[in-house]
Amino acid sequence: MRKRGEMMAMGERIACDVVAIHGDQDPHPADAVKASLEKVIANPRFYKLKDCGHTPWKERDAQDAFYAILTKELSG
Repeated sequence: MRKRGEMMAMGERIACDVVAIHGDQDPHPADAVKASLEKVIANPRFYKLKDCGHTPWKERDAQDAFYAILTKELSG
């Protein structure tokens, strides 16, 4: 989907607030993910977690920070 541009086209149709929580050790580079979001979504909020891979809710070093961000964002 990414190679064919379908993901970007889908992103252009998103009308709600977007929050991305990304690990600094994720195999998908955080800066590239953030730049892609900013191209198609108005004002995405982006958090980068230190010492974290692709699944912050499972990772011992990142799960507390992940849930703190999630709680903050959901409580508005």
